[in-house]
Amino acid sequence: MIHRHIPSEGFVDPAGLSVLGSAFDEICLQRGIEAESQEATALAGLLLRHYREGIHDREKLLAMAGNADQTLFGGAQ
Repeated sequence: MIHRHIPSEGFVDPAGLSVLGSAFDEICLQRGIEAESQEATALAGLLLRHYREGIHDREKLLAMAGNADQTLFGGAQ
């Protein structure tokens, strides 16, 4: 669940939270990322940053997170 990774001052509307949560859950499942890990925190931050920059489409968020593998996970993958 992405909720635990969003700062309390970082309001996201319910529709946005649904999109972010869906993308987050799918990426975690595909990559075997544990929900409480540093990788999950980094992923949530990346998704939230893209969302705040105006990317609200789930598929685009998935694609952008996929393109960020090297920086997101320090070159691992």
